[in-house]
Amino acid sequence: MPHLSPMSWIFAISTFWAALTMLASTLWWTKNHSFSSTLKNTSPTLDNSWKWF
Repeated sequence: MPHLSPMSWIFAISTFWAALTMLASTLWWTKNHSFSSTLKNTSPTLDNSWKWF
């Protein structure tokens, strides 16, 4: 295991966290985006089913 200087550790950890945050926010956005579009697609059918009651 190579010995890294503190600056190298800080750089590596910050790069890792930046990539992780970007990945998480992208997943969160796509999940919410697809969920809202799915909700929009299902809401007319829900409205129609409520008219039967």
